[in-house]
Amino acid sequence: MITPLLPLVALLLTSLAIVLLRQPAIAWGLADIPGGRKQHDGIIPLTGGLSVFIGFLLVQPLLSVPVGELLPLYVGLVALVACGVVDDARDMRSTVKLGIQLAVAALMVLWGGRQLVYLGSFPAVGEVSLGWLAVPVSIVAVAGLINAINMMDGVDGLAGGSALSVLAWLALVAALQSQLTLLAVIVTLGAALVGFLLFNLRHPWRSRASVFMGDAGSMALGFAIAWFVVELSQSEQAVVSPMAYAWVLALPVMDTLSLMVRRIRKGRSPFSADRDHLHHIFLRAGFTPGQTTLILMLLVAALGGVGVVFSLAGVPDVLLLLGLTGLIAVHGLFVQRAWVTSKALRRLHGATLGQGAVRASSQMMRLRRRTRVGSGRRRVALVGLYLMAFSLGLDGRLAMLGAALAVAAAVLAFPVFWRDVLKLKLFWVSAALCLYLLLRAWSGGELGEPLWWRLMAITGLASLPLAWWLAQCRLHWNWLVATLLLGGGVAFVLGAEWASLERGLLGNPWVWGQPAEIGFMAAVGLMLLMGVLLVGLQRLGTGWRPKAQLLLALLLAVPGVLMLMGTGYTTAWVAAGSGALMYVLSTPVLGRHQGDRLGRLGLAVLLGVLALGVISHDWLLPDSATLVQRLVEPLQALGLMINGEWEQAHALHPGVVERVMLCRQAWDAFQQQWLLGSGRLALEQLERPLASYGGYYSLLANIAAATGLLGIVGFAAVALLPLRALLWANLRRHWHAVWGLGLMSASVTVLVLCLLSMPLRFSGPTGVIVLLAAAMQVAVFQRQWVRG
Repeated sequence: MITPLLPLVALLLTSLAIVLLRQPAIAWGLADIPGGRKQHDGIIPLTGGLSVFIGFLLVQPLLSVPVGELLPLYVGLVALVACGVVDDARDMRSTVKLGIQLAVAALMVLWGGRQLVYLGSFPAVGEVSLGWLAVPVSIVAVAGLINAINMMDGVDGLAGGSALSVLAWLALVAALQSQLTLLAVIVTLGAALVGFLLFNLRHPWRSRASVFMGDAGSMALGFAIAWFVVELSQSEQAVVSPMAYAWVLALPVMDTLSLMVRRIRKGRSPFSADRDHLHHIFLRAGFTPGQTTLILMLLVAALGGVGVVFSLAGVPDVLLLLGLTGLIAVHGLFVQRAWVTSKALRRLHGATLGQGAVRASSQMMRLRRRTRVGSGRRRVALVGLYLMAFSLGLDGRLAMLGAALAVAAAVLAFPVFWRDVLKLKLFWVSAALCLYLLLRAWSGGELGEPLWWRLMAITGLASLPLAWWLAQCRLHWNWLVATLLLGGGVAFVLGAEWASLERGLLGNPWVWGQPAEIGFMAAVGLMLLMGVLLVGLQRLGTGWRPKAQLLLALLLAVPGVLMLMGTGYTTAWVAAGSGALMYVLSTPVLGRHQGDRLGRLGLAVLLGVLALGVISHDWLLPDSATLVQRLVEPLQALGLMINGEWEQAHALHPGVVERVMLCRQAWDAFQQQWLLGSGRLALEQLERPLASYGGYYSLLANIAAATGLLGIVGFAAVALLPLRALLWANLRRHWHAVWGLGLMSASVTVLVLCLLSMPLRFSGPTGVIVLLAAAMQVAVFQRQWVRG
């Protein structure tokens, strides 16, 4: 068992050891002297790792753990720490060091009995076990991980911080599996590592590291992590797949393997030292050691989260493996073209984290002519925008928190924000509309109805502070779109019923999640992906980035279409088709200077998406009606209703008949109080076949019936004012044509969905509408700034 006191003791013992060993380390030669590859100031002791394992091992007798069972772990750690101390002081030959690593790995496998046997379950193969290969594969894998963690020790805090991120995920899994003994060991090692990072990681109270980990610590850390991973993944109580741990360890292992391959190709030893690691690419791009460590630590933590969380959600091993394969390919491309990626990272750094961030961003956004807001409030707003974009489909509360951060940062940007926003006609129209909706909800006795508050959220008033920040953060637009798509993908992964999908039950729409919500998100997401795809096609032949952009868009569009078709949500299909058609129809207006090419490419993209949709429909829903039938039958039902044959129409397609009847109900309610509306969003009790409907099932019908003509005019105004500014920005070439096409297409998709469904029932679609409105309102601010 473990108490909170013991990790604290490990932390304090580690810190004390670091202080006490500082002077003896220099006398013993356990210190790093600057020169050559080692670019730091002053002589730094290499006793950080030694101190970590002094603090860790001294606490072990207090944990009441079975020492005999863990004795191979402790012996291996002592051997590697001793080997590392000698190497730090005398530079041991790499072959001798590798021999010791293999011996310790063999000790773990043969004496400790920790072997990699089960690797996961895959289609057409079943459960994959190594059998007699378990012993040699386990020995090589453990030695490889020891070297992977060792090779990450090139920047202050990187090896220790990355290991801490890995240990955090391993501790979570150990807790979920009720392996409390192992949990106690992992937590005490993590606490000892925190004690080291206080002296090694750069933070506001420490400008540079006062101690380095050294090989003694990095090799022992790799061995400890290998032990924990094997014990957790091969446990009978395992709750996550072995593939999840491949994601937890992905970054250090990928970087080490790719680096060794490159060294061998150059005719060098795979263990020779150089400055070609991933962290060196970031350093050459201008990132500080502290920024580099933080970015890579967060990346390790994020990849570990993908593996553990997705596996807990039931994602099949084959998809985890495919995703990992794609990650390896991206990493390989990134490091092989280091000279190109360094330039891209240098531009990104200069525009975001560098000293010239304000100047660079001002050059990129030439329309912003007023004094910029302080960096503190700007960073808070960016955190809010990214949090909102990522969590829209995941958790409505997190999305609201992100929006609240951005809004608060804008409100506190006095007087700049207020000076800008109070000049906008859009602000006063949105404020008036929001106040009108509040009064109608109060007069109708539905002030506590969540739908009224979501209606107020899409009036444009909540979007204006977001738009104000977006207008000043042009370089973040692409990243925010990527974050939105990534968050939507994560939400789908966590919401789908993977057990049913794995059994081939693809024709059941509910296994994909809530059909209406998933259909909305997939339709809008496809419009954004089509914009990315069109940009890549248009710029093809001008470098590697359009190719990468095109490949990424295609890879994401395929699962997007599969999700859209799998939901069986015809409304979303119609909306996505309408948005895609907008690309072709609006190109002659928004892209006059490149209209022919964009028109041809837009038509090609549209045809490609339609073809993929038809193929995926017949594959996912083989027993249902054909796609043509599903699209034509509603039209046939409408024709029968026009001829007065309501019963035949209802027999052919009940949904269309019932929607039309609901629209008639809304029209009747609108005629009774056409100016102000009824103030009620809920329908009165209806007879069959409408008895099961709680609302008009159309957001526009709800607005008309509940708010009357004033509400309709108000919403039309808050939509048309940004649209006019958007057309201005594109026709004046302040925006790239594809941005305008993307927003127009996404807006048409949302408009069709609002006409035929009630997206405000869900927090995710509501947030998407707010964010889409903010993106269009950016043009409103820019137009005002140009006019002065």
